[in-house]
Amino acid sequence: MSALSDESRDVAVELYELFAELDRGRLKREALRTMRTRLDAVRGKVSTLKTVAPAPLQGEMRTLDALLDAHAPEKDAPPHDARDEWLTLRLRVQPTYESIARALSRQDIHVPSLRPTNYARNVLHVGSASFALAALELAPSWNIAIAIATAFAGVGISLEIGRRLSPRINDFCMWLFGRTAHPHEAHRVNSATWYAVAVLLMALCQQAVPAAIALVVLGIGDPSAAILGRRYGRVRIVNGRSLEGTLAFVLTGGAAAAGFVALAHPEIGVVGTCVASLVGAVAGAIAELFSRRIDDNFAVPLAAFAASYLALSLL
Repeated sequence: MSALSDESRDVAVELYELFAELDRGRLKREALRTMRTRLDAVRGKVSTLKTVAPAPLQGEMRTLDALLDAHAPEKDAPPHDARDEWLTLRLRVQPTYESIARALSRQDIHVPSLRPTNYARNVLHVGSASFALAALELAPSWNIAIAIATAFAGVGISLEIGRRLSPRINDFCMWLFGRTAHPHEAHRVNSATWYAVAVLLMALCQQAVPAAIALVVLGIGDPSAAILGRRYGRVRIVNGRSLEGTLAFVLTGGAAAAGFVALAHPEIGVVGTCVASLVGAVAGAIAELFSRRIDDNFAVPLAAFAASYLALSLL
């Protein structure tokens, strides 16, 4: 069973890599032909696995096989038309792919989530970090900052409870945040709620500089990794993440954090600012790499906060 689960993981990763090509710029006719050949190879493996895969995966593999058979792009379609067909196929396949990913995760096997580049979510990341920074930096006292953070965490937790009690509330929330929500958030705690709880915990610690570094690292590093990793990522390292995306996370998150701290907290000094920002960015990137059961919007800022606080304490 373990070998068959590994084969299912390999098929899912191949499918992920195939659809990831759609986020890497304009595809030419030859590239589309290559993608079609790769899709045919994946379909052959799925056709085999739908009868021999572990029981939890067989039904999903049958559904996937039917989708690939019904919606595979035409081999000789013009590049523009073919790209539209590939995007439609990815949209249809995504729910089944995510179901396969969840089934594999229960066997402690991780595959990357099949998520296209989502600029609206990237903008939300930056906006959320900016708002949280303003609340923590400009509040007249820590008590007020904590009260603001508590209010937002309370709203998030209340919505999560409401979503569990009422499918209509859940449907409304997914409709309202449809452009920025991931499909799996329909049945899991929303990333925004995890983020609000992380901000509250940092506010309770009353450490302005580590909190600022953590918020900037997540707000800038995470969307940079998502955009650049999907577009240029080739070298897979851990849990489907790419080396290129991780480097983008560290460099952009660390540089942005250092710039903010230098402007807002010049008393820290150049050495302290650079070291704490870099350490925070590296810790955040490591947390993002290994975030599987814990949402990265919770793990990343807390890891960056703890690491930068430790660095400043040692300095």
